[in-house]
Amino acid sequence: MNRRFVNLVLGDYNTRMHSLFRLDVAKHLFYPSTAQAEAANAKQQETNNNGGGDADKPPTMKWPKPPRMKWLRPLPKPSMRFFTFDAGDDEQRRRHTWPSYDDAFMLLRPNSSDGTILHATDGGRTVIFDADANAISATAPFFDTGMGGGPVVFSVPGADAGEKESLYVMRSTIPSPVRDRYSCHPHKNTDDEEEDRCSDEFVVLDMNKQPYKWQHLPRPPFIVEKEPYERVGLHFSITSSAVIDGGRTIVVSSSDKSKGHYGSVGEFTHCFDTATRKWRHAGDWGLPFSGRAEYVPELNTWIGLSSTSPHHLCAIDLSSAMDDPSRAPTPHHVWDDFTPPEYEESEVVLNRRYPDYVLQRLTTWRPSEHSLVNLGSGRFCTLKVFDISRIEWIRFEEDWPDVEVFAVLTGVEVVRCHDGEEEGGLRMVKHKTKRCPITRNSRTQWLF
Repeated sequence: MNRRFVNLVLGDYNTRMHSLFRLDVAKHLFYPSTAQAEAANAKQQETNNNGGGDADKPPTMKWPKPPRMKWLRPLPKPSMRFFTFDAGDDEQRRRHTWPSYDDAFMLLRPNSSDGTILHATDGGRTVIFDADANAISATAPFFDTGMGGGPVVFSVPGADAGEKESLYVMRSTIPSPVRDRYSCHPHKNTDDEEEDRCSDEFVVLDMNKQPYKWQHLPRPPFIVEKEPYERVGLHFSITSSAVIDGGRTIVVSSSDKSKGHYGSVGEFTHCFDTATRKWRHAGDWGLPFSGRAEYVPELNTWIGLSSTSPHHLCAIDLSSAMDDPSRAPTPHHVWDDFTPPEYEESEVVLNRRYPDYVLQRLTTWRPSEHSLVNLGSGRFCTLKVFDISRIEWIRFEEDWPDVEVFAVLTGVEVVRCHDGEEEGGLRMVKHKTKRCPITRNSRTQWLF
């Protein structure tokens, strides 16, 4: 499916609402053709050196500025606003002054509609908004518990022709459950035990058999239980994911982190068979991208954002990557879709009679969030959110930093190389880049 819109959700601290914005990608992020995008890139490289530096320049010279970006301002009128039901209790009202960080937004049918949106609250209650019909449906099945603010969502097509897709949802961070203190039986791989391992942290909405109920699925095998007397347990985070084998297999990479401590304890990858509903271990390594990688059938490859900052766009072949547990897959293409300057500094002498009094300015870009949306036919939209801090000081007197938050939206296209170039290779064509303002009262919630 070729998508026309991407959905951006922003939460506002003052109104305690989530606002849904639908952005027309053809209008804001893409040129009418690939040739026009390449011509615009060539012109920009000539005038701006592609925003990069020159290793031959002395360190005293000023680096070239990053490419200028047009502002996506003003944002279009929100298509819908969502808010948490107010119970009317003054104490509860004081506790919930901000929009919930555990609300989740996702497409209910990603393979067939970019406007059927499922909103789940932190308590698991759900509502469906059809942006195309501008209508609300309150008949969506509830989750048994909240799925957290950033659940991992997979859409798997039906096995037979005419069957509808199924939606798999997994919490992105799963705490280790507490072991039953009265259970001292050794581990046995029985059907009853497998049923007991099913949890509300990994569920599926089967549109063909049970479209009104979330079915619990087996908990991933990397989730280990903690003893009842242990106050601190492990938190397992899903770092990357993909769907392979035509939708039959879901692949997730995870890392376990001790609560309150820094650093990963381990990283591993597992596969879930959607037909048998069984897990298997793929390897003691992680997939080389951050978030979810999307399969592009026209290119027979998976596209994602690399696992290391600044999270460039990358291509990787996962068709047989799970067959060798001793070898981690590696990207065969990495492209620079957008890289901000690490810092910008300048000095100005305020008075020639006092050359020691110099006004110094330092600007730093700190990345905070990133995501990728598959638009179909090799086209993608990347979202990268930055906190820009600006500090000024004279000698030892320093002002408070001025912090600005904005999102960078970039339209990119991955195509086959031209004749005479790398045989069978791929190349990325960058289209338009826009800055999206985010006020201090807002936070980026979702791009999907």
